[in-house]
Amino acid sequence: MTDPAELQPTSIDGAAPGPRVTVEVTAVPVLSYALAHNGIAVVSQLVLTGHDEPVRHASVHVAVRDAEGPIGEAVEMFADIDPGHTTVLTDVGLRLDPAAMLQVEERRPGWLSVLVEKDGEVLGRARVPVQVLAAAQWLATPLELAMEMLAAHVLPNHPTIPALVAEAAELLGTETGSPSIQGYQAGPERVDAIAAAICAAVQARAVRYSEPPASWADVGQKVRTPGEVLDERVGTCLDLVVVLAAALEQAGIRSLLWLVEGHAFLGYWREELSAQSSATTDVASLVNLVDLGLIRLVETTMLTTRTEPVGFDELHRPPYAAWLTGDLDRVIGVVDVYRARRDGVLPLPARTRDADGAVQVVEYRPAVHSTPARPAESGTAAEHEAREVAPPRIAQWKNALLDLSLRNRLINYTPRAGIALTVPDAQLGALEDLVNGGTALTLLPSDQLAAVQRERGLRSARELPQEQLTELLLDRRGLYVDVPETAYLTRMRALAYKAKTVLEETGANNLYLALGSLAWELDGRPLRSPLILVPVVLKAHSRSGAYRLTVDESGTSTPNYCLLEKLRQLHGLSVPGLAEPTEDGAGIDLDAALQAMRVALVEQGLPYRVEPTADLAILAFAKFRLWKDLDEHWATLSENPLVAHLVHSPTDPFEGAQRTADPPGPGTGRRRWSRAAAGAGGCGLRRGS
Repeated sequence: MTDPAELQPTSIDGAAPGPRVTVEVTAVPVLSYALAHNGIAVVSQLVLTGHDEPVRHASVHVAVRDAEGPIGEAVEMFADIDPGHTTVLTDVGLRLDPAAMLQVEERRPGWLSVLVEKDGEVLGRARVPVQVLAAAQWLATPLELAMEMLAAHVLPNHPTIPALVAEAAELLGTETGSPSIQGYQAGPERVDAIAAAICAAVQARAVRYSEPPASWADVGQKVRTPGEVLDERVGTCLDLVVVLAAALEQAGIRSLLWLVEGHAFLGYWREELSAQSSATTDVASLVNLVDLGLIRLVETTMLTTRTEPVGFDELHRPPYAAWLTGDLDRVIGVVDVYRARRDGVLPLPARTRDADGAVQVVEYRPAVHSTPARPAESGTAAEHEAREVAPPRIAQWKNALLDLSLRNRLINYTPRAGIALTVPDAQLGALEDLVNGGTALTLLPSDQLAAVQRERGLRSARELPQEQLTELLLDRRGLYVDVPETAYLTRMRALAYKAKTVLEETGANNLYLALGSLAWELDGRPLRSPLILVPVVLKAHSRSGAYRLTVDESGTSTPNYCLLEKLRQLHGLSVPGLAEPTEDGAGIDLDAALQAMRVALVEQGLPYRVEPTADLAILAFAKFRLWKDLDEHWATLSENPLVAHLVHSPTDPFEGAQRTADPPGPGTGRRRWSRAAAGAGGCGLRRGS
């Protein structure tokens, strides 16, 4: 549950001038029926400060009410108060009356009152304003507590939900040959089939879509019951999310309520797992689990009558593409309903009327669907291994070669460092295979769209459907770059010229196709780092035509070892599946490498995420190969007499010069070996020297 320290203290001293006791109150600012039903204390702390003389056994009265009267039973406590000191009362015990809160039909103001007295004399008082919500209303304030209370609006006990699940069972029997609703007992594919059947049953109810309020935190929403949504056939995105979550809970599947700016969508665990807390506001780790296939998303609005009927497989990508790619700042948080139940957040009682008009109250009874959790797979995030400490001279050489600062674009990649490519999310591995297989890819301006697409309101290639981008890549061997047609030739010529210049000056090609990136933070600063680097060549197809991208045959696909070393130093993170990726006949198995990074992040508990990005950029990578060679093989290299001399005694004469096959003339040996030492001192070292 939410830490009371997160609630802001409020002090309103309404006593006569010069009160003997000052009262400070820390309380929940928004009161709801969900809070009352779950017995959440309204006041988490009272701080009493004396001003003149000691008071023993003072009476402290705490009450809560609104314009209609008390909405909680008053509490009386006793305290000793000394001048200049504070007395802190934490176990106040003031709770709302569920019957009174159930009668609230519209949001209205209320107040908490605290009165401190002794022998009929008022020593101090406080009056704190609060908001009293309607019985069915939900408001995202204070955020984490409100998110936890949203789970109370998920009503698997409502009579409409078992009926919906029964309809889903019939559909499931038709589709799969078995109507069994068995939670996680038959594996993730069966979980998907059950979820698909529930979505189909909701879609068959022909629910009409209703626009949600503009702000969850300022306006909130009255959450409809499953009966109102399914029988009256109307609901907002949040209404549909809690109804589907209730059906999944009844079916033994653990759901996730994703809240974003002005919208909500559903998620569910494909395996019997749960989040670390009921309410999560830093969702990067959960996005990793989505990428790993452990969490599936459902855009519930696509099940309403405002859209054409859709298949279950089409419900996952829209919320992912709209909210979980790029910046995650628009994601408010995620509620894990199963974890909330474990933390004591129970569903509100379900109230229905029978044929005679009598109100029937159905209390919550948890459904039992369980299977033993799958044994955890062996991790890839390793602890620091004991390594032989390199001599100071080796460390000096390594530091001269390696740049792990934020100046390095391999660590801190920015959009200005290159040109982004528009690649279908699921085709990043196919792009790497095409390039490494020798296929030339034509690069197109981002706004070079067909006339019919422009008439439909599309302005950029990133707005195109995934299937069109996939057809362009796989069938027509084309890619869009994030550059408009007006700037296309200028940007592409400049990048090709810079790559050619670097090659002529250094002898190394530093133009790379960077595939996949890690979105992470260092000291609170957001960073993005490429993961896989494919050396490429950029050439104009004709003097005024498009540019083409081809593989540089002299290089190979390479992990970003700079990033891996940075993560090893910071977090002790080891990712063998990325550091030594498997091959698939055309370069590396890119999908497996990115998946290995996601697994390592989850196992290490790091709130970073892997994004399916593609960029074309010039990145200085050659020196790291020398660093890696020196880091891994310095001991072997030191077996060479010259290297050993440079490492351990560089200021002493090198006696090995006297053992050459052809003894040098007088006075020439030391100069000859000095020149060799200068070359080695510049880290021109190779195994077998």
